[in-house]
Amino acid sequence: MDAKYFDDWKVGETVETMGRTVGEAEISQFVGLGGFYEELFINQDYMEKSGPYPTRIAPGALTFALSEGLIILTGCIHRVGLALISVEKMAFKRPLIAGDTIHVRVTVTDKNTTSKPDRGIVTFDHRVINQRGEEIMECTVKRMLRRRSA
Repeated sequence: MDAKYFDDWKVGETVETMGRTVGEAEISQFVGLGGFYEELFINQDYMEKSGPYPTRIAPGALTFALSEGLIILTGCIHRVGLALISVEKMAFKRPLIAGDTIHVRVTVTDKNTTSKPDRGIVTFDHRVINQRGEEIMECTVKRMLRRRSA
């Protein structure tokens, strides 16, 4: 997909990313890098015996990070994205587990110009969906994007 300037996005427009299967090693690396040393993320025995799920799960922050990466891979914000302004209403509905394949459904919900004529703010609804069609995370993201016309 080509980059999409502020002017190109239409309210109601939806983009779907490619899928990505998340591995055990990726979860472990993220846990170590971020210091997420919680038994939910590092202790399989704990999870099997008394955890809320039968296996280790990924931190929600990893789910968000992977979703951002999948969106960037579409190319839609390459060289037009100026800033991630805010992430709002983030909700985790299900855990991300090693072996899950996720993709992101991105829908434009609002657009606003700024005081500077070379940029605008686009509001996106992000839905992270697993291989079973279940939503595992949702959030609202505001991005500052370049405008085609100043």
